[in-house]
Amino acid sequence: LEVFGEMKRRGVEPDTVTLNALISAMEKAPGGSQWEKALEVFGEMERRGVEPSTVTFSALISAMEKAPGGSQWEKALEVFGGMKRRGVEPDTVTFNALISAMEKAPGGSQWERALEVFEEMERKGVQPN
Repeated sequence: LEVFGEMKRRGVEPDTVTLNALISAMEKAPGGSQWEKALEVFGEMERRGVEPSTVTFSALISAMEKAPGGSQWEKALEVFGGMKRRGVEPDTVTFNALISAMEKAPGGSQWERALEVFEEMERKGVQPN
């Protein structure tokens, strides 16, 4: 975040790769995923008119999957829906993160929804791993 702040102070416009790296860093933050901050970075991305990619959405979903205290699976589904509405195609990483988020849902696995996501993955021809 410090580097991102310094970039803004110097007038350097971040691109998709830079912002994806920042979202990914929030996912891997010490002490657990900082998924709320990852969403803030995504909001910044939208405000700046920077186009999100499959990597962007996969990193966001992964951050929600790794949320302290259990996944934010409902938010992850919202992000996935937004991804589809924008026409950004999910890949194996996206689907795996979303299925994992449902498996780690607080209060018990959302296995039925995870199965629906897996079936969508198959329909789209995305190879599971």
